[in-house]
Amino acid sequence: MSNRPLASEASFPGTPVSGELLIPGNRSAASRDLINQQVLKYLAKWMDNAFTVPGLGWRFGLDPIIGLIPVVGDLATTLISLYIIAAAAQMQVPKSTLARMGLNIAIDSVAGAIPLVGNLFDFAWKANALNMQLLERHANATPDQRHKHGFWDWLFVSGMILAVIVVVVGSLTSTVWLAAWLFGLARGG
Repeated sequence: MSNRPLASEASFPGTPVSGELLIPGNRSAASRDLINQQVLKYLAKWMDNAFTVPGLGWRFGLDPIIGLIPVVGDLATTLISLYIIAAAAQMQVPKSTLARMGLNIAIDSVAGAIPLVGNLFDFAWKANALNMQLLERHANATPDQRHKHGFWDWLFVSGMILAVIVVVVGSLTSTVWLAAWLFGLARGG
């Protein structure tokens, strides 16, 4: 009898053996993040840049097409965009970058909710593609670079939030003013 351990005794649970197929639970965090990033890149492409207008070269995705469905379409595209942010949060993207990603989605959602004009806006504003650029910038940054851009990210986010507030308040004010004016015309005054 030999004192050598059997092959099954020599390997440790969870340690891959040469030629062994790895199941999803055995992947490292970096490997999972890379796979997630590729899936998110594919999703963003389909939502924002999957198709080209022949002769013009304009690119668009499913976002403006799905957005044609009243209420449900805009909600569906927003949920898909929020999935990208949720995945970025799992990859431990800094809060300032997550805030910028959220702002891109907020702009897309608010403007996209305007009938017809919102769909035209969706052809130009590609929130998912912008968010993927932010995610890739984070993934490709060194640890020192990841900490250096925090202040400027927050400054940018603050400015964008202020701009969105001004646009929303301005559009609500003009909508109320227009409704009051039309109501006055309808009453004969």
